Amino acid sequence: MIATAVRRRSRLARRGRWLHAVLIPLAVLWMVPVIMVIGLSLMPSSNPETTLFGILPAQPSFSNYVIVWQQNPILLHAANSLLIAVPSVAIVIVVGSMAAFALARLRVPLRGLIFGTLILALVLPMSGIVVATFKILQALGLYNSLLGLVLAYSALGLPFAIIIIRTSFLAIPYETYEAAVTDGANAWQIFWRVYFPLARPALAVVVIWQVMMSWNDFLLPLVTLSSNELKPLTLVPLAYRGIFLSQPGALFAVLVLISIPVVAVFLLVQRYLVNGLAGAIK
Repeated sequence: MIATAVRRRSRLARRGRWLHAVLIPLAVLWMVPVIMVIGLSLMPSSNPETTLFGILPAQPSFSNYVIVWQQNPILLHAANSLLIAVPSVAIVIVVGSMAAFALARLRVPLRGLIFGTLILALVLPMSGIVVATFKILQALGLYNSLLGLVLAYSALGLPFAIIIIRTSFLAIPYETYEAAVTDGANAWQIFWRVYFPLARPALAVVVIWQVMMSWNDFLLPLVTLSSNELKPLTLVPLAYRGIFLSQPGALFAVLVLISIPVVAVFLLVQRYLVNGLAGAIK
């Protein structure tokens, strides 16, 4: 038995080395565009010379970030993005986890039909529903309103959240639910004290998904916001569009600023991410 275990461990080690030999070059290849964007954001307009096969500037400078700060109310746009992303994430986490618990453990009428509808909702592309979303927000008096965007992103994020969290809840043994019922706990107490804490990996996946959608989206704010004071950070690059694009470094500096919060959120919850995705696959 010991010899068999040693051989099995040796095979796993060889597979791991081959896997790393393939994944490391792919990771380096995928990082090249990211490094190029950062390098272009550090390239001063007065010295466009590059090095390392044109990936990095010869003389890096933060002058483009200073230009962006001087030409735009960055803090105002960042605050608008936060006012859109944070409430939508909170709504999706709370409402999505409660709906997922109901579909996983409670006797909900037409549960199969509801779950199938949620799966179909994932197929709808943003470009296909933007006109309908615009009409709905306009009818509700929420056009040119951050609240309208919060509600729109919450509605768009709920199907994915419910499916992921429900799968995580189903992975918890049903005996846990029965034991809590036997101890006299009601449905709310079982959800909040037992199931919700155990779903942290799935919640991490939902948080990253929702932050990426509500923070990075460009189309919905462009269509539903007309006031400059309400525009999020993703609309700032529009100030540098044009045929001649006289300030490309400033444009890439804005793109880097937009991506920083998403990367920060990913780093904060990455330890839960793998477990959450594994649970979703199961």
